[in-house]
Amino acid sequence: MKKETWYDKEEDIVGIQVSKGDYWKSIELPNGVVIDISKDWKIMAVEISNAKKVFSGETKKVLQMATA
Repeated sequence: MKKETWYDKEEDIVGIQVSKGDYWKSIELPNGVVIDISKDWKIMAVEISNAKKVFSGETKKVLQMATA
């Protein structure tokens, strides 16, 4: 599977899908990162809230590439 990235401008969330599988649950970390876990304990996706703050300065290109 090809890894996919996306950016939701309205919610200011960037996401990275790393694998497919049967979704089990999401784990929310205190820093605004959410990790989606499959039933076989593999990381399926990562979402980062407040993406404009996380990816600022020279790293803001990440958001531009995720929307391309």
